[in-house]
Amino acid sequence: MGIPDPAFRARVRVPLFAPSVPDACHDTFCHNCNKLLVRTTRPADESSLLRRAIPTPRKVDPMTTKKAPRKDPPRVLIEEWLPAAAIGVECMRERGSASALAPTTYLHVWWARRPLCVSRAAVLASLLPADFPRDVFERLLGFGKPGKELVKIRALMDRGVQVDGGFGCDRAFKANLIPEDLDLAHRQPKRLWGGDITVMDPMSGGGSIPLESARLGFHTLANEYNPVACSVLEATVDYPIRFGPQLAQLSKKWTQIWIDRIGRRLAPFYPKDPKGSVHAYIYCRTVPCPDTGFHTPLVPDWHLARPTNGKPVVAAEPIVNRQQGTWSIKIREIGAYAGQAKQANQPTYVRGKGISLFTGRPIAPDYIKAKAATGKIKSCLYAVAVKTASGLIFRPPTNSDLDAIIQSERELNRIWSGLQKNGLVPFQTLPKGFNTKQIMNFGVAAWDQMFSPRQLLCACVLVEELNKMKSDIERAEGSDFGPAVFHLLALALDKFLDYNNMLNTWENQRCIVKHLFQRHDYCFKATYAELVACNSGSGLSWAINNSLDGFADLSSLSRSHVSRPAVVSKGTVGLLKNPPRAHDSC
Repeated sequence: MGIPDPAFRARVRVPLFAPSVPDACHDTFCHNCNKLLVRTTRPADESSLLRRAIPTPRKVDPMTTKKAPRKDPPRVLIEEWLPAAAIGVECMRERGSASALAPTTYLHVWWARRPLCVSRAAVLASLLPADFPRDVFERLLGFGKPGKELVKIRALMDRGVQVDGGFGCDRAFKANLIPEDLDLAHRQPKRLWGGDITVMDPMSGGGSIPLESARLGFHTLANEYNPVACSVLEATVDYPIRFGPQLAQLSKKWTQIWIDRIGRRLAPFYPKDPKGSVHAYIYCRTVPCPDTGFHTPLVPDWHLARPTNGKPVVAAEPIVNRQQGTWSIKIREIGAYAGQAKQANQPTYVRGKGISLFTGRPIAPDYIKAKAATGKIKSCLYAVAVKTASGLIFRPPTNSDLDAIIQSERELNRIWSGLQKNGLVPFQTLPKGFNTKQIMNFGVAAWDQMFSPRQLLCACVLVEELNKMKSDIERAEGSDFGPAVFHLLALALDKFLDYNNMLNTWENQRCIVKHLFQRHDYCFKATYAELVACNSGSGLSWAINNSLDGFADLSSLSRSHVSRPAVVSKGTVGLLKNPPRAHDSC
């Protein structure tokens, strides 16, 4: 018996044999139709069994073989035409600046969010017939002007031409949907496909595609296997349509109760500043000097403010006491006038290499990593940014600031056992991988080690108080709104923690705190910032309101009068039946 071709071998299932006795019965079946192909008995030589078990394939004459008639699917708009250039312009407008972002961006961080305009285009153009009116399609996408005009305006802007009035229309995702256009967009797909339409996104991620499908009024299924994505999806494609802006209003009411409760516990650890509201505490990491043993700072940039709008450039100037092994800073403006420094001090941390403030000698990267791995790398508060009536100012830390940090660490130690008992400490080990490799090289082995003691205390108290409020929220707001309010507050807490950890960044050009997930990894930061939870500043209030305002704006976006919440599911898609055209290439 000859050995069949590889294509046939792939279609035949040959099970392994358990019995070792001769002449064991063996059946071979075809994968496609499950018919019995051959029955053999097991000889002593198993290699000869494989040759016997797989029969020689029959030769089939393609000229005489009859195929069942098959109806090709109808041609749809995306196969014939798409205003790709104009869609690209709207995507650029949607991502052009922080103030222009779609409200989904503010709700919760998600790396792979797709622009809403292109997501709506993909849904509509896959459902509508190829001869659908193109002007109506562009209006359904939200274009305030014909697509060719948008492209021309963008081209002028790219050449540096000042266009009066800009585009002269709002961004596409904000545009109102015209009822007559929506009716046509529902009638024609029904006639084309012969029934009601269901749109499914098996890997929905941040939810752009199912959101736009639901806004258009189609029955929508959103699936994900990532539990974080499922949580974000529910607040993105379900709650806005089910509850509307009222949910944001209720959540803000409970936000104030939440902040009042944590304020009674955390206020002593955030002392007030007499000149204004604390915007951020700015820290650097320190490592023992190899020569003196004194802790020396690792600072990649001593500038505290490097604005591009003409405002003063401010830097921290280190003052070193080599005899006592201490250092502090003096706030200096950079410039050419009297009393100003000509330039900021040279950095003491560049590309993994340190420079000792006490000796001026370099510190090897391996030495820094070794000290970090043994817990000998520390954090030092060296500057405080304060919002005043006249603008943002910087100052060195006071004794009150430093004492508050010490007291917060003592409080964390006092309640540590209770926090662990109630499961409030994220002590789980970091998974090993490419994105966690760098931070693990610096001694961070668990999630809780990404926070300073005061940050971790704040995080645990926030979670504990929110959990205590859960029953009160559900009792007051009912079984529908209650869990949704709790859910939104939990997402807002996630945002605060994303900004309040030791892996964030103080950006001195805009004088803001940039969150951990600005990068797609967990990267060691030699300097970082801390937001204020209560009492002396409003970092927590900002994070919560930013998230809830994003939800309110999301709930207010125009949608069809027949829109229904998308159905969110968690899991893997077991079977997707490809259309016949896809089978042709298999």
